[in-house]
Amino acid sequence: MGWCCSGLGWGGWGAWGGLGIVGLILNLVLFVGLLVVLGGGTVWLVRRLSRGASAPGAGVDPLEVARRRLAAGEITLEEFEEIRERLRV
Repeated sequence: MGWCCSGLGWGGWGAWGGLGIVGLILNLVLFVGLLVVLGGGTVWLVRRLSRGASAPGAGVDPLEVARRRLAAGEITLEEFEEIRERLRV
C-alpha cells in the first residue's frame, strides 16, 4: 500500500468516507431529497407563472355574452337592452 491509502480506502477514511455504508445511504437520501425539492419547486413555479398568463374569461366581450344569453332564451329583450345600456357607460 502507498502512503495515502493505508489499506482503508482512499485517504484512510473507508470506501464511502468516514461513515461507511451509513454515509452512502445518507448521501443517497440527501440526493433524492434534493431532486424532489427541485422538481417540486419547478412544478410550483410553472403553475404560478401560467396562472397569470390566461385568466378565465379574459378577453370575452360582455355584450357578446349578453347576445348569446338572449339568443338562448336565458334573458328577455328588455333585460338585454338594460345590459347594453349599462355597458355603454
